[in-house]
Amino acid sequence: MPICHYSPVISNKLVRNIALFTSISLTFFALTGCAAGGSAETRNIKQVTDGVEKDLSDLKIRNVKIVALPDGSGTLVGFIVNHGDEPDQLIGLTINSQPAELTSEVVLNKNKPMIFEGESANSKAKVATLGEKPGYRVPVVLVFAKSGKIEMSAIIVKNEGIYSSIL
Repeated sequence: MPICHYSPVISNKLVRNIALFTSISLTFFALTGCAAGGSAETRNIKQVTDGVEKDLSDLKIRNVKIVALPDGSGTLVGFIVNHGDEPDQLIGLTINSQPAELTSEVVLNKNKPMIFEGESANSKAKVATLGEKPGYRVPVVLVFAKSGKIEMSAIIVKNEGIYSSIL
């Protein structure tokens, strides 16, 4: 009499369970996008604030957003730093395709930031009519004498909380 009993029912259940587990596992991995690899676009996003961050040559543009004011105008928030040895100059700025009124020292010297709004602000950029509501994004275009043009899509935030003092 044999000690081990072979049952085709048990082995069919085992095979079915392994097949089910394998198909669920493969589906899970396919849906999570693991196959995208280490250089997936969503993995390479570098944005530590709700503002936009971009680099243009030696210029670092950081935390750019627009504050929607109660009168329908909009004010730019953010800063620009020149890490190059040669100075550059901001010669144009548009918000939502409208030229911004710029009050600032427009020359960007090395490591001397141009700060829009806040306690240490040395610049201001404002459009009379923003044309969009908070939560939406609008195009912001900065034009520099040496480095050229950079385009961004900046989010509009409400004039409340930490932005309540912005006019």
